[in-house]
Amino acid sequence: MRVKAKHGELVTDLLFKQLGQDDDVIEAEFYRLNPHVRADIFPQDTLVTLPTPTHKTNIQKPTRSWD
Repeated sequence: MRVKAKHGELVTDLLFKQLGQDDDVIEAEFYRLNPHVRADIFPQDTLVTLPTPTHKTNIQKPTRSWD
């Protein structure tokens, strides 16, 4: 999937916002897919390719001790 990254946005913030994860594996794959990106912060609006998420996001419900 291709998306537009905004000027000043962090790569990890973009990954978390779009994919729900920003671990080292997904970040390395992002840089492999986007060799034109050479910094952690986008210096201008940039069109990038997002990698496929490596795992499903595990959303846990809060534990309640009163019920």
